[in-house]
Amino acid sequence: MKRQALLKHLRRYGCYLKREGSSHSLWVNPLTGHIEAIPRHSEIPDPLAARICKGLSVPPRPVDG
Repeated sequence: MKRQALLKHLRRYGCYLKREGSSHSLWVNPLTGHIEAIPRHSEIPDPLAARICKGLSVPPRPVDG
């Protein structure tokens, strides 16, 4: 999955960027307070994207067919 597609999906559910780390971005779900690190690669493996969504209490993004 493209990183930008994942970030757009997270924004749609109210998540926002908390801060940038050296190799990851930290995103927060304000409704739950959960924080997840998202790597700064142009392509993020689908299992990792699903784990990030689960950690932020966001429904997983459907896989593009």
